Parts: sequence; C-alpha cells; structure tokens
Amino acid sequence: MKAFLNRKMMYLVLVGLLFVSLNVNAQKEKLQTAFIYQLTRLVEWCPEGKEGNFVIGVVGNEPALMAELAALSIRRVGTQQIEIKTYASVADVVVSNIIIVPDSQFDNIKDISAKVANSCTLIISERAGGANRGAGVSIVYNDKVSKLELEINKNYMRRNSLNVNDQLYSIATTIY
Repeated sequence: MKAFLNRKMMYLVLVGLLFVSLNVNAQKEKLQTAFIYQLTRLVEWCPEGKEGNFVIGVVGNEPALMAELAALSIRRVGTQQIEIKTYASVADVVVSNIIIVPDSQFDNIKDISAKVANSCTLIISERAGGANRGAGVSIVYNDKVSKLELEINKNYMRRNSLNVNDQLYSIATTIY
C-alpha cells in the first residue's frame, strides 16, 4: 500500500512540475512579445520602414511565440497596422521591420543579416551574444530570475538607420 501511495505521490509531483514548466515557457513568450511591442515604440524607423504595414517576421516554426505575437496584430505602430509573418526558412526571409531569430535558427543569423543588409530591419535574437553576431538586439530570457535581459548593438542600429531612444540603452544589460 505504501509503495502505491509513493508512486501516486511521485506521479502527482511530476505532473505538477510539468505544468510549472509549461507555465514558465508561456511566460517567456508573453514577456518577449511585450518587450518587442515596446521596441516598436522606442525605435524610430527610417522613412521606408514607416510605409505599409509594420511587419514582424519569425524565422522557423515557433508556435508558442507566434500565438503570443498574434495578439499584436490588433495594434499599431504609429499609423501602421502590425502584421505577423512566419518565414519557414532563411530562403523565405524578406525585408521586414522586425525579424525574430529564435534559438532554433541562431546558426542562420549571419545569412539572415546578409539577406536584409542595407535595410532598416531590426533583427532580434533570443540568444546571449546575438547582438554581437548579426542581430541589432538580443532579448534573452534568464531562467534563473524569470526575466528578460537586453543586449543592443549600437553600430547595427546606426548602420540600419534605426534611431534608438536613450531609455532603451539605459535598460540594456549589454551594449556592443
């Protein structure tokens, strides 16, 4: 009987940990989405970046992030309607206002950067050091403290005609 109760208790603990794990991952995407929306307001986009819809693209298959980003499609950046797109591969990437390069696609960041070079596209990486390897910004989720950390590459921002509000630099954990 005790063995049965111990197994049952262990099962309940494992199920509970699974739910906690799912909640933490969902929290990550919610925080990223909120932060990305704030970036749209703290970056002054070049003139061609203010035409048509404000396009946020995600490279690869990231259903949890896409589900959270979908909520932004009812919002605007200035007068532009936010449009969310998925790019299945690097070959599908086109110039957008923001391109998110998730961890699963990080090895392609240089190719993505080359594809949108000389445009006012902000590449956002999810990996620490990404802003020093081809992205303009890295939004890194720190599991230990359940918060986001921000890295910014000033040269990338200047080169791509993205004027950054000083508030953004003040909250960055790393500036390259």
